[in-house]
Amino acid sequence: MNNPASSPANSGDTPRYPVTELTHVELQLASWCNRSCSFCPSGKYPVAKALMSLETVERILVGLEKIAFTGTVGLHLMCEPFLNKQIVEIIRRFRTRLPQTFIRLETNGEPIKNMKKLGEAFDAGLNEALINCYGSPEQFRNRADQLLELNKSRKNMWFFNQYQDWPPGPPSTWEVVRLRAFHSDDYDLSSWAGLVERPNKPELPLPLSCNRPFRNLHINYLGQAVLCSMDWKYEVVFGDVMRQDVEGILNAPLMVAYRNNLTVKNRCMPVCERCDKGMPVARKPGYPPVDPWTIPRKYWIRAKRLYWSVINGLGK
Repeated sequence: MNNPASSPANSGDTPRYPVTELTHVELQLASWCNRSCSFCPSGKYPVAKALMSLETVERILVGLEKIAFTGTVGLHLMCEPFLNKQIVEIIRRFRTRLPQTFIRLETNGEPIKNMKKLGEAFDAGLNEALINCYGSPEQFRNRADQLLELNKSRKNMWFFNQYQDWPPGPPSTWEVVRLRAFHSDDYDLSSWAGLVERPNKPELPLPLSCNRPFRNLHINYLGQAVLCSMDWKYEVVFGDVMRQDVEGILNAPLMVAYRNNLTVKNRCMPVCERCDKGMPVARKPGYPPVDPWTIPRKYWIRAKRLYWSVINGLGK
Protein backbone atom coordinates (compact mmCIF):
# COMPACT_ATOMS: atom_id res chain seq x y z
CA MET A 1 0.00 0.00 0.00
CA ASN A 2 1.18 3.51 -0.76
CA ASN A 3 1.50 5.79 2.22
CA PRO A 4 -0.54 8.89 1.31
CA ALA A 5 1.87 11.15 3.13
CA SER A 6 4.82 9.95 1.03
CA SER A 7 3.03 9.31 -2.27
CA PRO A 8 4.57 10.79 -5.44
CA ALA A 9 1.25 12.61 -5.92
CA ASN A 10 1.85 14.51 -2.70
CA SER A 11 4.05 17.43 -3.75
CA GLY A 12 5.28 19.93 -1.22
CA ASP A 13 4.23 22.95 -3.27
CA THR A 14 0.49 22.16 -3.33
CA PRO A 15 -1.51 25.41 -3.23
CA ARG A 16 -3.77 26.02 -0.28
CA TYR A 17 -7.30 24.70 -0.56
CA PRO A 18 -9.73 27.50 -1.48
CA VAL A 19 -12.51 27.37 1.12
CA THR A 20 -14.98 28.49 -1.55
CA GLU A 21 -14.67 24.96 -3.00
CA LEU A 22 -16.33 23.48 0.10
CA THR A 23 -19.98 22.77 -0.79
CA HIS A 24 -21.15 20.16 1.74
CA VAL A 25 -20.68 19.74 5.48
CA GLU A 26 -22.08 16.58 7.09
CA LEU A 27 -22.48 16.22 10.84
CA GLN A 28 -22.92 13.12 12.99
CA LEU A 29 -25.48 14.25 15.58
CA ALA A 30 -25.52 10.80 17.20
CA SER A 31 -22.96 8.00 17.20
CA TRP A 32 -25.47 5.30 16.30
CA CYS A 33 -28.71 4.41 14.52
CA ASN A 34 -31.75 2.67 15.97
CA ARG A 35 -31.86 0.22 13.05
CA SER A 36 -29.53 -2.44 11.65
CA CYS A 37 -30.15 -3.06 7.93
CA SER A 38 -28.34 -5.59 5.76
CA PHE A 39 -27.07 -2.91 3.37
CA CYS A 40 -25.71 -0.57 6.08
CA PRO A 41 -22.78 -0.82 8.56
CA SER A 42 -25.05 0.18 11.46
CA GLY A 43 -25.22 -2.61 14.01
CA LYS A 44 -22.37 -4.58 12.47
CA TYR A 45 -20.00 -3.71 15.30
CA PRO A 46 -20.40 -2.20 18.79
CA VAL A 47 -20.30 1.59 19.24
CA ALA A 48 -20.67 3.80 22.27
CA LYS A 49 -24.01 5.63 22.24
CA ALA A 50 -23.21 9.32 22.43
CA LEU A 51 -24.51 12.61 21.02
CA MET A 52 -22.85 15.62 19.47
CA SER A 53 -22.84 18.34 22.13
CA LEU A 54 -24.01 21.90 21.63
CA GLU A 55 -20.46 22.97 22.47
CA THR A 56 -19.21 21.02 19.44
CA VAL A 57 -22.02 22.46 17.32
CA GLU A 58 -20.95 25.95 18.40
CA ARG A 59 -17.34 25.31 17.36
CA ILE A 60 -18.52 24.09 13.96
CA LEU A 61 -20.71 27.16 13.53
CA VAL A 62 -17.86 29.52 14.42
CA GLY A 63 -15.61 27.79 11.89
CA LEU A 64 -18.19 27.91 9.10
CA GLU A 65 -19.05 31.54 9.85
CA LYS A 66 -15.38 32.41 9.53
CA ILE A 67 -15.27 31.11 5.94
CA ALA A 68 -18.76 32.49 5.10
CA PHE A 69 -20.07 29.03 4.23
CA THR A 70 -23.25 29.04 2.09
CA GLY A 71 -23.45 25.41 0.94
CA THR A 72 -25.35 22.35 2.20
CA VAL A 73 -25.42 21.20 5.82
CA GLY A 74 -26.34 17.52 6.23
CA LEU A 75 -27.32 16.34 9.71
CA HIS A 76 -27.33 12.58 9.07
CA LEU A 77 -23.70 11.45 8.88
CA MET A 78 -23.60 7.73 9.82
CA CYS A 79 -26.55 8.07 12.20
CA GLU A 80 -30.25 8.58 12.83
CA PRO A 81 -30.30 12.36 13.46
CA PHE A 82 -33.58 12.44 15.42
CA LEU A 83 -31.93 10.41 18.20
CA ASN A 84 -30.39 13.73 19.23
CA LYS A 85 -33.13 15.40 21.27
CA GLN A 86 -31.53 18.81 20.63
CA ILE A 87 -31.90 18.53 16.87
CA VAL A 88 -34.47 21.33 16.58
CA GLU A 89 -32.21 23.69 18.52
CA ILE A 90 -29.24 22.68 16.33
CA ILE A 91 -31.23 23.40 13.16
CA ARG A 92 -32.34 26.76 14.56
CA ARG A 93 -28.74 27.77 15.31
CA PHE A 94 -27.58 26.90 11.80
CA ARG A 95 -30.48 28.75 10.20
CA THR A 96 -29.91 31.85 12.35
CA ARG A 97 -26.13 31.96 12.00
CA LEU A 98 -25.80 30.68 8.41
CA PRO A 99 -29.05 31.86 6.78
CA GLN A 100 -28.03 31.09 3.19
CA THR A 101 -27.21 27.42 3.77
CA PHE A 102 -29.38 24.52 2.65
CA ILE A 103 -30.11 22.35 5.70
CA ARG A 104 -31.15 18.76 5.12
CA LEU A 105 -31.29 15.39 6.83
CA GLU A 106 -32.07 11.76 6.13
CA THR A 107 -34.04 9.71 8.63
CA ASN A 108 -35.73 6.34 8.98
CA GLY A 109 -38.72 8.24 10.36
CA GLU A 110 -39.21 6.03 13.39
CA PRO A 111 -38.26 8.63 16.05
CA ILE A 112 -40.60 11.18 14.40
CA LYS A 113 -43.77 9.19 15.23
CA ASN A 114 -46.70 11.46 14.35
CA MET A 115 -44.63 13.88 12.22
CA LYS A 116 -44.93 16.62 14.88
CA LYS A 117 -41.14 16.67 15.27
CA LEU A 118 -40.78 17.11 11.52
CA GLY A 119 -42.98 20.21 11.64
CA GLU A 120 -40.86 21.60 14.49
CA ALA A 121 -37.71 20.98 12.43
CA PHE A 122 -39.16 22.90 9.48
CA ASP A 123 -40.19 25.75 11.80
CA ALA A 124 -36.58 25.90 13.00
CA GLY A 125 -35.25 26.21 9.45
CA LEU A 126 -34.88 22.73 7.96
CA ASN A 127 -35.07 22.74 4.13
CA GLU A 128 -35.30 19.05 3.25
CA ALA A 129 -36.12 15.79 5.01
CA LEU A 130 -35.59 12.50 3.20
CA ILE A 131 -37.57 9.78 5.00
CA ASN A 132 -36.63 6.16 4.29
CA CYS A 133 -39.36 3.52 4.61
CA TYR A 134 -37.56 0.40 5.76
CA GLY A 135 -40.67 -1.53 6.83
CA SER A 136 -43.04 -2.41 4.00
CA PRO A 137 -45.22 -0.96 1.23
CA GLU A 138 -47.89 -0.49 3.90
CA GLN A 139 -45.51 1.62 5.96
CA PHE A 140 -44.79 3.74 2.90
CA ARG A 141 -48.50 4.25 2.31
CA ASN A 142 -49.16 5.16 5.96
CA ARG A 143 -46.33 7.70 6.01
CA ALA A 144 -47.49 9.14 2.70
CA ASP A 145 -50.96 9.62 4.22
CA GLN A 146 -49.42 11.30 7.28
CA LEU A 147 -47.45 13.69 5.07
CA LEU A 148 -50.49 14.52 2.96
CA GLU A 149 -52.34 15.35 6.16
CA LEU A 150 -49.42 17.43 7.48
CA ASN A 151 -49.33 19.29 4.18
CA LYS A 152 -52.86 20.57 4.84
CA SER A 153 -51.66 22.55 7.85
CA ARG A 154 -48.24 23.44 6.39
CA LYS A 155 -48.99 25.17 3.12
CA ASN A 156 -45.29 25.87 2.49
CA MET A 157 -44.37 22.20 2.75
CA TRP A 158 -43.66 20.54 -0.61
CA PHE A 159 -44.21 16.77 -0.68
CA PHE A 160 -41.85 15.66 -3.44
CA ASN A 161 -43.74 12.42 -4.11
CA GLN A 162 -46.82 14.43 -5.09
CA TYR A 163 -44.99 16.16 -7.93
CA GLN A 164 -41.79 14.20 -8.67
CA ASP A 165 -40.18 17.61 -8.96
CA TRP A 166 -38.56 20.29 -6.83
CA PRO A 167 -40.39 23.42 -5.66
CA PRO A 168 -39.78 26.92 -7.03
CA GLY A 169 -37.91 29.60 -5.12
CA PRO A 170 -34.47 29.74 -3.48
CA PRO A 171 -33.51 26.38 -1.91
CA SER A 172 -32.73 28.07 1.43
CA THR A 173 -36.48 28.79 1.73
CA TRP A 174 -37.72 25.28 0.87
CA GLU A 175 -39.64 22.90 3.13
CA VAL A 176 -39.33 19.67 1.14
CA VAL A 177 -40.14 16.11 2.22
CA ARG A 178 -39.11 13.15 0.11
CA LEU A 179 -40.40 9.67 0.96
CA ARG A 180 -38.13 6.89 -0.28
CA ALA A 181 -39.25 3.27 -0.74
CA PHE A 182 -36.46 1.37 0.97
CA HIS A 183 -38.41 -1.62 2.30
CA SER A 184 -36.23 -4.46 1.05
CA ASP A 185 -32.87 -6.02 1.85
CA ASP A 186 -31.75 -6.74 -1.71
CA TYR A 187 -30.33 -3.32 -2.57
CA ASP A 188 -26.84 -3.40 -4.09
CA LEU A 189 -25.61 -0.03 -2.83
CA SER A 190 -22.04 -0.23 -1.58
CA SER A 191 -19.74 -2.29 0.61
CA TRP A 192 -19.11 0.81 2.75
CA ALA A 193 -15.34 0.32 2.49
CA GLY A 194 -15.62 -3.38 3.29
CA LEU A 195 -17.99 -3.14 6.28
CA VAL A 196 -20.89 -4.72 4.35
CA GLU A 197 -20.87 -7.75 2.08
CA ARG A 198 -21.71 -6.84 -1.51
CA PRO A 199 -22.34 -9.26 -4.40
CA ASN A 200 -20.22 -9.05 -7.53
CA LYS A 201 -17.26 -7.51 -5.75
CA PRO A 202 -15.05 -5.41 -8.03
CA GLU A 203 -11.29 -5.66 -8.05
CA LEU A 204 -9.93 -3.17 -5.54
CA PRO A 205 -8.58 -0.56 -5.28
CA LEU A 206 -10.64 1.06 -8.00
CA PRO A 207 -8.74 3.26 -10.49
CA LEU A 208 -11.16 6.12 -9.81
CA SER A 209 -11.05 9.55 -8.24
CA CYS A 210 -13.62 10.74 -5.70
CA ASN A 211 -14.92 14.27 -5.14
CA ARG A 212 -15.68 13.94 -1.44
CA PRO A 213 -12.36 15.19 -0.01
CA PHE A 214 -12.54 18.02 -2.55
CA ARG A 215 -16.09 19.21 -1.83
CA ASN A 216 -17.17 17.74 1.49
CA LEU A 217 -16.25 18.01 5.14
CA HIS A 218 -17.44 15.19 7.43
CA ILE A 219 -17.46 15.82 11.20
CA ASN A 220 -18.24 13.06 13.70
CA TYR A 221 -20.01 13.52 17.02
CA LEU A 222 -16.67 14.19 18.76
CA GLY A 223 -15.86 17.08 16.44
CA GLN A 224 -13.26 15.13 14.48
CA ALA A 225 -13.02 15.66 10.72
CA VAL A 226 -13.11 12.14 9.23
CA LEU A 227 -12.51 11.03 5.66
CA CYS A 228 -16.12 10.55 4.52
CA SER A 229 -19.36 8.69 5.16
CA MET A 230 -17.56 5.40 4.43
CA ASP A 231 -15.22 5.92 7.38
CA TRP A 232 -17.51 4.49 10.07
CA LYS A 233 -14.59 3.56 12.33
CA TYR A 234 -12.87 6.97 12.11
CA GLU A 235 -9.74 5.46 10.59
CA VAL A 236 -8.69 8.64 8.80
CA VAL A 237 -8.97 11.77 10.97
CA PHE A 238 -7.80 15.03 9.42
CA GLY A 239 -8.35 17.32 12.37
CA ASP A 240 -10.57 18.41 15.24
CA VAL A 241 -12.91 21.43 15.24
CA MET A 242 -12.45 21.75 19.00
CA ARG A 243 -8.81 22.73 18.42
CA GLN A 244 -8.57 23.90 14.79
CA ASP A 245 -10.43 26.18 12.43
CA VAL A 246 -12.14 24.83 9.31
CA GLU A 247 -9.58 26.27 6.91
CA GLY A 248 -6.76 24.65 8.85
CA ILE A 249 -8.50 21.25 8.70
CA LEU A 250 -9.14 21.55 4.96
CA ASN A 251 -5.42 22.22 4.44
CA ALA A 252 -4.16 19.53 6.83
CA PRO A 253 -1.23 17.61 5.25
CA LEU A 254 -3.12 14.30 5.38
CA MET A 255 -6.16 15.77 3.65
CA VAL A 256 -3.93 17.36 1.00
CA ALA A 257 -2.29 13.97 0.44
CA TYR A 258 -5.64 12.26 -0.10
CA ARG A 259 -6.74 14.92 -2.57
CA ASN A 260 -3.46 14.72 -4.46
CA ASN A 261 -3.67 10.94 -4.76
CA LEU A 262 -7.30 10.98 -5.84
CA THR A 263 -6.47 13.58 -8.49
CA VAL A 264 -4.41 10.89 -10.24
CA LYS A 265 -7.02 8.16 -9.49
CA ASN A 266 -4.88 6.52 -6.85
CA ARG A 267 -7.01 4.93 -4.13
CA CYS A 268 -4.14 3.04 -2.50
CA MET A 269 -4.84 4.68 0.86
CA PRO A 270 -6.60 3.60 4.06
CA VAL A 271 -10.39 3.29 3.58
CA CYS A 272 -10.17 4.37 -0.10
CA GLU A 273 -8.40 1.12 -1.00
CA ARG A 274 -11.45 -0.85 0.21
CA CYS A 275 -14.10 1.50 -1.20
CA ASP A 276 -16.28 0.50 -4.17
CA LYS A 277 -18.08 3.84 -4.45
CA GLY A 278 -18.32 4.77 -8.09
CA MET A 279 -19.22 1.27 -9.34
CA PRO A 280 -22.64 0.69 -10.97
CA VAL A 281 -25.50 -0.16 -8.62
CA ALA A 282 -27.91 -2.93 -9.63
CA ARG A 283 -30.92 -1.75 -7.64
CA LYS A 284 -31.62 1.53 -5.89
CA PRO A 285 -34.56 2.65 -3.73
CA GLY A 286 -36.99 5.03 -5.39
CA TYR A 287 -39.57 7.75 -4.74
CA PRO A 288 -42.95 6.29 -5.77
CA PRO A 289 -45.80 8.67 -6.66
CA VAL A 290 -48.56 9.05 -4.08
CA ASP A 291 -51.45 8.78 -6.57
CA PRO A 292 -52.19 8.45 -10.33
CA TRP A 293 -52.17 12.24 -10.75
CA THR A 294 -48.52 12.65 -9.73
CA ILE A 295 -47.02 12.52 -13.24
CA PRO A 296 -49.60 14.94 -14.76
CA ARG A 297 -48.86 17.34 -11.85
CA LYS A 298 -45.14 17.17 -12.64
CA TYR A 299 -45.59 18.13 -16.28
CA TRP A 300 -48.13 20.84 -15.40
CA ILE A 301 -45.58 22.41 -13.03
CA ARG A 302 -42.84 22.24 -15.66
CA ALA A 303 -45.16 23.77 -18.27
CA LYS A 304 -45.94 26.67 -15.91
CA ARG A 305 -42.24 27.23 -15.26
CA LEU A 306 -41.51 27.28 -18.97
CA TYR A 307 -44.40 29.68 -19.58
CA TRP A 308 -43.23 32.15 -16.93
CA SER A 309 -39.61 31.94 -18.06
CA VAL A 310 -40.72 32.85 -21.62
CA ILE A 311 -42.96 35.69 -20.37
CA ASN A 312 -40.18 37.08 -18.19
CA GLY A 313 -37.76 36.78 -21.11
CA LEU A 314 -40.07 38.73 -23.41
CA GLY A 315 -40.48 41.43 -20.77
CA LYS A 316 -36.77 42.20 -20.66
